[in-house]
Amino acid sequence: MKRDQRLRRYQMFLLGVAVSAAGIAFITRAALGTSPISSLPFVLSLITPPSIGVYTFFFNLLFLAGEAVLRRGFSLEQALQIPFTLLFSICIDGFMRLIPTQLHGPYPFKLAYLLLGCALLGLGVTLEVCGGVTMLPGEALVRAVSQRSGIPFHRVKVVFDIALALAAACASLLAFGRLNGVKEGTVVAALLVGQLVDLYQTRFGPKLEQLLIPAPVQGLDP
Repeated sequence: MKRDQRLRRYQMFLLGVAVSAAGIAFITRAALGTSPISSLPFVLSLITPPSIGVYTFFFNLLFLAGEAVLRRGFSLEQALQIPFTLLFSICIDGFMRLIPTQLHGPYPFKLAYLLLGCALLGLGVTLEVCGGVTMLPGEALVRAVSQRSGIPFHRVKVVFDIALALAAACASLLAFGRLNGVKEGTVVAALLVGQLVDLYQTRFGPKLEQLLIPAPVQGLDP
């Protein structure tokens, strides 16, 4: 792969990371729950002082360790996941500070935040996939499990998301005696984001791939 093309791929991936973080922040600020993969970090941030971004980074390091065990080694691709995960976590906290909460807002505003967040998260994941240079540890762990078990990626992803959401629900019930941070928005995000990724890839995937191909250098006329 040429240097210019690789640079473009990393730029697209980084854009996807930032857009995904914005999507997670909007979903969370809707006060209807959050995305499944962010549910446990969010609930823990409600219980203890560290932010959702701090917990996101911590859990992603655990996912990275699990991936390394399954792949029986630690590659350069996995090493690159660490700074990208740090950026992802910082972006989540940054957008959480910028985006006002709809905790006490009218339900239509909550729903608008939720749908906007799902649209952004789906777009961010699409950009990350089209970049094709690396993955964030959550998705990379799912891929490693899929490769070792032979179970299709999307099925492992569903089980992974459900497990995180259930763990978050249990933590919420133990801490608050009710569901807090895991609500209908979590279910909507789980069902909608994957469909949006598929839609974006179908509609815009070829165009995004074209953006990754450097334009040929035009020769000068003699």
